[in-house]
Order: sequence, then structure tokens, then C-alpha cells
Amino acid sequence: MAREMKEHELASPVDLPAAPADDRRPFAWTFATIVVAALGLLCANAGTLSAWIDEQPPSELQLRASDLAGRWAATMDAAGITAPRRTLHIWWKQAQAARFGGEAPASVS
Repeated sequence: MAREMKEHELASPVDLPAAPADDRRPFAWTFATIVVAALGLLCANAGTLSAWIDEQPPSELQLRASDLAGRWAATMDAAGITAPRRTLHIWWKQAQAARFGGEAPASVS
């Protein structure tokens, strides 16, 4: 049983009519978003990709991938694309190594 609204009350968002759905190719927008994110990560995290490939079990494919990833990381480093990530990583490691009072240094694992 719905009650009448008073003049000073605002309508609930639940009562608002739904906006018409945008049928203009939602998968194209989603695909484009994923591609842009993947390319951004591929460029900005080239060193991480290279390190991950180097951790894999040795094989002919791994050796070729490691060489390719190393060259990709060097190219991104030379272009300066990895500089923001490297700076954040340095700051993180400094914060991680910070000690307070008489706290002993962190042990290397």
C-alpha cells in the first residue's frame, strides 16, 4: 500500500523510471576498454612480465620468450614508459624497509 508523498519529501531513486538502455554495441565498448588496459599494462609493467617469464621452467620457448620480454622491457625503459612504476616500486620498498624505534631490520627471506 503506497502512501502519498508530502511536499517536502523527495522521490526515492527506486521509484524513478529506468533510463532507456543504450543498445549501441556494448561489447565493442567492453572490448576496447580491455584492450586499452592490456596495452597499458604491457607497456608500463614490461619489467614485471620479463621477471615472470624468467621464473618459468627453462625450455626452448621460455628462452625465446625471455629474450623477447627482455628486449621489450629495455625498449619501454628507454622510452621512459616504465619510470612511474619504477618510482612507485622504489617508494614502496623504502616504506617496507622503514623501521620504528628499536625495531630490528627486516630479515631477508
